[in-house]
Amino acid sequence: MTTIVEIQNAVVKLPEPEYKSFLKWFEHFEEGKWDRELENHINSGKLSAFGKRAITEFQKGKCKEL
Repeated sequence: MTTIVEIQNAVVKLPEPEYKSFLKWFEHFEEGKWDRELENHINSGKLSAFGKRAITEFQKGKCKEL
């Protein structure tokens, strides 16, 4: 099994083009993780209270266009 330190050392040693490619991949990987986590929160109802509050605030005219 690869350790965090081994991964860090490998990333530090990457030539610039490979580092940029790795960074692009890792950013995409992180975005996907975040999207799945948000989707899980939505599906489990963890964000329902925020949505209801936002709708209520909008209906009371407490929102303004950006």
